[in-house]
Amino acid sequence: MNRFTHLFALVALFATLSFFSSCDTGDDGPDVPKKTGVLVINEGNFSNGDGSLSFYDEENMTIANNVVKNANGGANIGGTIQSLTLDDGVGYLLCNAPDKIEFISADDFKYLANPVTNLSQPRYMAIAGDKGYISCWGPWGPGNSLPKSYIAVMDLKSRSIVDTLACGSGPEGIVAIDNKLFVANSFETSISVIDLEHMTSKKIYLFTFPRHFAVEASGTLWATVASGLYRIDPTTLTKTDSLVVNNAQGKFAIDGDGKFLYLLTAQAWPGTKTEIYKFDIKNKTLGTSALVTGDGFYGLAFNGTTDRLYVGVSPSFSGAGKIYVYNTKGTVIDDADVGVGPNGFAFK
Repeated sequence: MNRFTHLFALVALFATLSFFSSCDTGDDGPDVPKKTGVLVINEGNFSNGDGSLSFYDEENMTIANNVVKNANGGANIGGTIQSLTLDDGVGYLLCNAPDKIEFISADDFKYLANPVTNLSQPRYMAIAGDKGYISCWGPWGPGNSLPKSYIAVMDLKSRSIVDTLACGSGPEGIVAIDNKLFVANSFETSISVIDLEHMTSKKIYLFTFPRHFAVEASGTLWATVASGLYRIDPTTLTKTDSLVVNNAQGKFAIDGDGKFLYLLTAQAWPGTKTEIYKFDIKNKTLGTSALVTGDGFYGLAFNGTTDRLYVGVSPSFSGAGKIYVYNTKGTVIDDADVGVGPNGFAFK
């Protein structure tokens, strides 16, 4: 073999190896993922600001990490990601440290506009009409209190904050139903209800601290609290039922038909055992044993299109996390390594 032929063979071999290496499903490959799939919200370490998004292809069961960074020439999100809301082809990334909202294309993950930065500790977002409503903790007060919490109102067309609304302390989950906003005030035992037509507000008082919401098939609202669930009629604003769940963590998911809830429980610190229980809404029955058991469950969501339960596991906030995919019987379908602190999922 002459020198040229030998060199060509080496180049060809290197190119072949590089090709197969780039197809590794765990790599941060630059290819734009499919238009349908699962976005994994990797919160990141608060001190490092290394929040990221991963994309899971359900059909091929492959993962692509750092999809926003790779779609934008290596530009990191820069911050920890609290939540992600998808609407009309746009992804709204609510970040802390620094506090901001990043706008990305839900198709190719490229940045769409400059971030909004004039808000304080944004948490979650609900959309009603052409407005986005963002629960914001506001600045910390004495004794780790949150005396200046509020709802930021964002015009979705101009992508700017145009107003603020009053709420209780430490607003977390937020949902819009029939032109009303329901806000879980996690630092007090109440839910704020804001009438968006008349701009009036009232509170529903609970026994303990609310966290998040889900809407069942009938349109009735469920709220997670530190010790279980409350069922609320969104028209009369009355509590119609409740359920005590030991060690409930305030995180839950609802299936695609709005008939079953999946609740996350966890041992008190320093325990690491976490479990997921299935609740039958119609029969008001909670499984006598856990559907899924493991360590360090952190994120939870249900894809109603494919009937798959997604769980994010965060062993620590100093290294990679992991996701598990389950069927409705609690059998593992797949797992994948993702970024730091997978705290949630979004489906597109």
